[in-house]
This record gives sequence, C-alpha cells and structure tokens, in this order.
Amino acid sequence: MNAGKQMEAEKKVNKESRVLVVDDELGPRESLRMILMDEFDVVTAESAAQALEKIASHDFDVAILDIRMPDMNGIELLEKLKHDSPETEVVMITAYASVDTAASAMRYGAMDYIVKPFESVEIREAVKKGLLRRRDARFIREKVNELQLANEALEQEVSKAYQNIQRHYQETISSLIAAIDAKDSYTKGHQERAAEKAMILGKKMKLLDQELELLRQATLLHDIGKIGIPENVLMKPGPLSEEEKCLIKQHPVIGATIISPVESLHEAVSLVLHHHERVDGKGYPSGLKGSEIPMVARVISVVDAIDAMSTHRPYASAKDNYKVRKELMAGSGTQFDSQVVEAALETILRV
Repeated sequence: MNAGKQMEAEKKVNKESRVLVVDDELGPRESLRMILMDEFDVVTAESAAQALEKIASHDFDVAILDIRMPDMNGIELLEKLKHDSPETEVVMITAYASVDTAASAMRYGAMDYIVKPFESVEIREAVKKGLLRRRDARFIREKVNELQLANEALEQEVSKAYQNIQRHYQETISSLIAAIDAKDSYTKGHQERAAEKAMILGKKMKLLDQELELLRQATLLHDIGKIGIPENVLMKPGPLSEEEKCLIKQHPVIGATIISPVESLHEAVSLVLHHHERVDGKGYPSGLKGSEIPMVARVISVVDAIDAMSTHRPYASAKDNYKVRKELMAGSGTQFDSQVVEAALETILRV
C-alpha cells in the first residue's frame, strides 16, 4: 500500500472511531470537540451523569475526562467508566494538576494526563495513542480467542485419540481374555471374578486410584500365559508330573512375554510375572520374598487362590467359604501376605 492510500485508510478508521469528551464547562468542551471533529466521531457530555448514560448506550474508543466537575469528579467517573467499559482508553484533563490526582488517574487506568491550557496537537496525539492501544488490545484479544479455539480443538483431538487408544486397549484385553477362556474352560470367568475380588481388596487396603486400575488390568491378564500351556496339561484331572508342573510354572513368564510389547500394559508386566511368588521366597518364577514382591502382585496372589479354591476344577472340587478361610489363614505369612489375607477375611471371606 502506498503512502497516499495508507493515509486515506487511516483517516477512514479514525472517522469511524468514537471519542467522548466530558467537561462541565462549555468553552473547553467545545474547544476539544472542534479540535477532534475533523478526524473523529466526537460525542460530548456536560456532566458525569450524562456521560454515564452515553457510555451505557454507546461504545467509545477514547474518553477525555475533565477532573473537576460538580456532580462527580473525573477520577470517580474514570473508575465507573473502566468498570462499565474496560477497553475504553481514557485521557484525563485538568487546570489544577497535582501529583496525587495524576497518581489516582493512572491507578484507575487512565492512559494519559494533560494539563490545561493544552495544545491542539497534544490532544490529537493523545487520542491517536488511545486508538492505537485500543486496536492493539483488540488484536491481542482476537489472537487469544483464536488460540483458545485452537487449543479447544486440539484438546478435542487429544481426547478423541485417547478414547481410541482406550477402545483399542479394551479390545486387546477382551481378545486376550477370550483366547485363554477358549483354551481352558476352568479359567472362563476366573480372571473377571478375580478382578472383582481384587478391587474389593484394593479399596479395603486404600490403594491409590492409579494402583487400583493397574490391579484391575493385571488381574484380568494374570493367567494369559496359559495360552502357551498344552491343553492336556491344563485339563488333566489327576496330579501333575514334575515335568507338567514345570510347564505350568512357565505361564507367568509366557504371560509377561505376551503383554510386554503392548505399551499401555508395560506396568502390568511385572505383576503378571510375579503373581505366583510367595512371601517366604518359595514361589515362582523368581523366588522373590516379602516386600520384593510388588504389593499389587501380592493382592493378585490372594484373589487368584480364593477364586481357584471356590471354583470346581478338573483336579479338585470347590471348597466352601469356611474351608477357603482356613486355607488362607494357614498360608498367611508364608504363601500369602498377611496384610492382604487380613483384608480378604474382613471383606471377601467375611463370616
């Protein structure tokens, strides 16, 4: 844009800009109007009350306020104006300058402070400065609004992506559970039942929400490794041979191997791996003992045993609640964590 066109565009913008002049004296009020009328849309008010009426019905870019007026002084009017129209830029004008009034004007949001008698160019420059500040403020607000909209759109995309991840994760979980259910009829429903019991114990033990969710995930998957165990071993009605026992003891390792590539399940890997460890160190596959075993894995060990003893299996009939309590107490402190056993006796196996 050349200089001539730029000046014409600026004049057009200025003429569309509305300036409010407030002064109880006719002479200064008309003087200000005449100085500005060729460049701006000027509205005048002879009192603060009249000014507030005009502000209520019109949007002003810049206001020029006299400080000394009979009904309400300019500082009080400034405060009300900034409350009702915070984006209006304000120039204070007075014949009685003081440091206190200048400080008050700045504190309540005035942009400039001019002392009478004033020069025409001084007034015009102050108004132009106010218009520039107003335009800059609008530009910044528009950009902020654009950023907020963009951020909301991004949040929606992130939420949608997260929901898709969760959906795929749930589908993965369901597929894995269905696979082991198809492999071993006993485990059908076992993992879900164990997960329900695990939630009861976890809440009783005051686990954090994050730990509870991890407990639920890992319990649902704890027997997934049985996919890799031959069906004739899984379904064998009688005692297992030593070789078959060794095969069974591989299912935590197989399960951990299966889920380890799934990034969303990486925290569950060690829990699946160690759910058959014993607190006395005689469990498998790593022989961990006591606090070496993750607490969540210790909870899984107990609910796994409770549901196994309470369910009919090819090699053992289901036990009643009394016998399950007895078995659990017998293993407390050796096979099972005593704190978890206590919680189970007070909740799942309460009599």
